[in-house]
Amino acid sequence: MSTADRAKPHTHQAGETISLSAEEHERLLAQAKQVDHYVRQLADLDNAKKRLQREREEFSQYAAEKVIRELLPILDSLSQALVAVDQQSDPQAVMQGVHLIHQQLLRLLEREGVRRIPTVGEPFDPHRHEAVAQVETAAHAADGTIVEEIHVGYTMHGKVLRPAMVKVAKKSEDRGQKTEGSTSDF
Repeated sequence: MSTADRAKPHTHQAGETISLSAEEHERLLAQAKQVDHYVRQLADLDNAKKRLQREREEFSQYAAEKVIRELLPILDSLSQALVAVDQQSDPQAVMQGVHLIHQQLLRLLEREGVRRIPTVGEPFDPHRHEAVAQVETAAHAADGTIVEEIHVGYTMHGKVLRPAMVKVAKKSEDRGQKTEGSTSDF
């Protein structure tokens, strides 16, 4: 009888001894190692999920920090303009200051990848434009062409942040129901 064929005694929960062959003993040890390995991998995965969630929360808390820091000088400029208005300064200088503040803000947005959506003269695109009215026209604008911008629309890195609100050209019908330049709301 070889050592592999000899049964190894093991104590059971109730204190009784059971016999296992060496092969069974090795198989059970291998299974126990596998279970231990899987449990450790699950724990590692759970820890990685928790770490990623914590990092995601930190990122979202501080993601806007760079833009906010760049907005602060613009806010300072706006505050100075309001002080000038309160002191009834030269209206021309105040207007010029407000225009400069507007340009500062536009430059900041552009650095962050924000772009204005083209409108007037462009074909209507429902993915980038929101039509609020149709304007009947004779021949000066093609059907479906944007003829007026109500609100500016913006994209950021190609994704629409806000669609542009526009009025769209519609060929006038010869029935005389509406005259050139008349509008119909949607």
